Amino acid sequence: MKQYLFTALLCALSLCAQAQRLSRDYQNESLSKVLEDLNAATSDQTIYFIYDELEDFTVTSHFSDLPLKEAIREVIGFYPMKVTYDDNRIFIECTQKEDAKVIGRVVDAEGQPIEFANVSLHGVADPNSSDRNSTYINGGVSNENGDFVIPCREKKIMLKVTYVGYKTVTRHVSVGNIGTITLLPETYMVKGVEVKGEIPQYKMAQGGMTVDVQHSILHDIGTADDLLSMIPMVQSKDGKFEVLAKGEPEIYINNKKVRDPSELKQLKSVDIKSVDVITSPGAKYNAEVNAVIRIKTLKPQGDGLSLMVTSDTWKNNKWNNYDDLTLKYRIGGLEVFANVALDNGHYSNDQDLEQELHIKKDFFDVHADLPVRSSWTELQYKGGLSYDFNTDHSLGLSFSSQKIFYNRFKSDMTQNYLKNGAFYGDVLLNTDIDELDKPVWELNTYYVGKVGKLDIDLNATMLQRKTESHLNQQEYSQELGDRTITTLNHEDRKMMAGKLVLSYPVWKGVLSGGTEATSTKSYGRNFNEEGIIPETDNEMKEKNIAGFAEYELQLGQWRLNAGLRFEHVKTDYYSFGEWQQEPSRTYNDWFPNLSAAWQKDKWSAQLSYSKRITRPPYRMLESMIVYDSRMFYEGGNPLLRPSVRQGIDLNFTYSWLTFVAGFTRENDLFTHIGRVYDEEKEIAIFQPMNFDHQDRVYATFVASPKLGFWQPTATLHYYQQMFDAESYGAPKKLNKPEFSFDLKSWFVICPTMKALLQIGYTGSNHWAFMYRGDSFAVNARLQKSFFNERLSCTLYANDIFRTAKTKMTTYYAIGLTDQDVYTYTQCVGLTLSYNFNVSGSKYKGSGAGNDEKNRL
Repeated sequence: MKQYLFTALLCALSLCAQAQRLSRDYQNESLSKVLEDLNAATSDQTIYFIYDELEDFTVTSHFSDLPLKEAIREVIGFYPMKVTYDDNRIFIECTQKEDAKVIGRVVDAEGQPIEFANVSLHGVADPNSSDRNSTYINGGVSNENGDFVIPCREKKIMLKVTYVGYKTVTRHVSVGNIGTITLLPETYMVKGVEVKGEIPQYKMAQGGMTVDVQHSILHDIGTADDLLSMIPMVQSKDGKFEVLAKGEPEIYINNKKVRDPSELKQLKSVDIKSVDVITSPGAKYNAEVNAVIRIKTLKPQGDGLSLMVTSDTWKNNKWNNYDDLTLKYRIGGLEVFANVALDNGHYSNDQDLEQELHIKKDFFDVHADLPVRSSWTELQYKGGLSYDFNTDHSLGLSFSSQKIFYNRFKSDMTQNYLKNGAFYGDVLLNTDIDELDKPVWELNTYYVGKVGKLDIDLNATMLQRKTESHLNQQEYSQELGDRTITTLNHEDRKMMAGKLVLSYPVWKGVLSGGTEATSTKSYGRNFNEEGIIPETDNEMKEKNIAGFAEYELQLGQWRLNAGLRFEHVKTDYYSFGEWQQEPSRTYNDWFPNLSAAWQKDKWSAQLSYSKRITRPPYRMLESMIVYDSRMFYEGGNPLLRPSVRQGIDLNFTYSWLTFVAGFTRENDLFTHIGRVYDEEKEIAIFQPMNFDHQDRVYATFVASPKLGFWQPTATLHYYQQMFDAESYGAPKKLNKPEFSFDLKSWFVICPTMKALLQIGYTGSNHWAFMYRGDSFAVNARLQKSFFNERLSCTLYANDIFRTAKTKMTTYYAIGLTDQDVYTYTQCVGLTLSYNFNVSGSKYKGSGAGNDEKNRL
């Protein structure tokens, strides 16, 4: 044992003896603070400098895996600095000792920073002198954020800014902070070739790609909610987001999990630096995660009070509005924030249904018209605080809840029944569901810190969600008789979770590992007074304990990643207080992930593999029965098993071009299917069941060129399942592929105004037991900002030609259901947003048990 310990100690010492390599992301940070951070990150060298002398110089830089000396050269850039090395000591001083400085920022016509712009200072010529030529005094170059700081002994000077492809700006200024200088484009021809600058929009990220928002036309589109619907490979559907071929993603803002959609409405797009779309998540994410969207914001600047007010009003068949107010106060490392939102909305759809059912020897043909209307008024509120002790330690706490003033669902379904081709009866079913206000709250806390070279990320979450709804249904039928169905549904769900992630640099990479633990209780009771549907009383207790490790290695132009996650899940199922053996289960699963990526200049490629799992939502696992009609029920399935999928993804990126292709096999796929519930009473039920496996192939091509004032983004997508539906009773093979096309055309009218025309088409296809018809939609928006982007006004129109309808047919062994649905997506709306001193939140928590929250 001593020999093993001695060997381990030698290995550890050898690793520490290697030159420290650093990875950092600085955004408009003082050079003095940056040097303090670099000095704290190394134990074998010391950096000496005069704090006040370098404080005015700002640093915006991102670098990975650099030795300390190269990192220092990276952050100093073109500033007039002298660096002296003396053994283990590094001395840094400004070579120009003037107390006064000219400080400013260079941006383009869209407000985006321009890096490497030449800034020169010249003396102002004396008008009484015969020599009218100005004298060169000093000069500098703008950094990644467009910032420049140039020492200057004169009080009044002439400033000149030049950059290839832009018109030169000359301005008389006084020393100090001169503000922002805007350069206008000046395209010109060189032997027939138009010269213009270009910043790559897409870059490879671990398991996916990164979209540069800060330098794109999307930077001021509005909110993060508006932005994500414009990101390639991301679709907005029914208020949620989907990644093509992957499904619903987990969304993070600066490592903080988004649990409430209002969080995306509160974040301004101008505060977003980039968006990562991860199609092959690593080991630190829960094994249930299909895809991840990571939103990275620009670092908040300045202290004081900030205010953001947003009002969104739209009209489809009814008026809807969403009003949001966010207040933040920052001083030093402390930030206190509060948010309140009022959601007054309506949802409507009209369904035309046809059902064919074979029960015993009888054949039933049912035609139904189902108009659905729901309305709600909710108040959502959230508050919290965070404190940054220094660049290495941060704590935070947040609390959120809601108040339901009104939430009601109504439908009046007319049904016509034929039995064996003869008239059987007409039924009118009136349904009224009223949801009562019950406690719903969530408490999150976090600590993010660094001890030496060890990064620590700790999150804890508690939540409670109670719901109670009263369902009143009245059936009227001369042929089949009248019927009353009164149902009370009560649900109570509680969760506690914690997650710890540790990261440490090892050799040329970073080793990370940690643990995540979740404890959940879910109780549900469903009681029907008339006894038409059976009473249920279910309770599930589930504990999930996971451990994971991941190593990312950078070798020149290659980046390699390997991770492994282990999850132990134990579920106890109770019915009417008695433990049930069959649905009570224990799972022990390993989930590996591997990726290899290559990047050079604007070219990049990545191959990745991952194993994931999908656990059924708790509602699917309940035995509760829902009354849909006299002959058709819906219900859960306590015996449902999780599905496990393995996938391979291949990504190619070149500047504004991206291609993604992949293959997934999902074992124990669960989806809904119809079967006989009560043969004597001739009742069918629609409930989830497991099926052997489903294979899927997919490919996506995205192009986003910049063609002057026209900036289009075109997406072509192919998706196909390979699923043996016939062996489960479907009448034919259901493997028709999906082909879809989306074109978003942005037109830049002027720096403060832009317009969008979006055209989307999805062809008919098959998924599981379902045929999905084609769909087509045209959307448009006009956006204008005022008062230096403090006030924004957006006029939009969706589904202009009322063509975004849903047509689908679900096949099963005893029949089929054909649906033609329109959800009143045609609408026109106006969004007004006013912002005062707004910047991204300092809150850095990511939450814990995030996938368990989704299941709840």
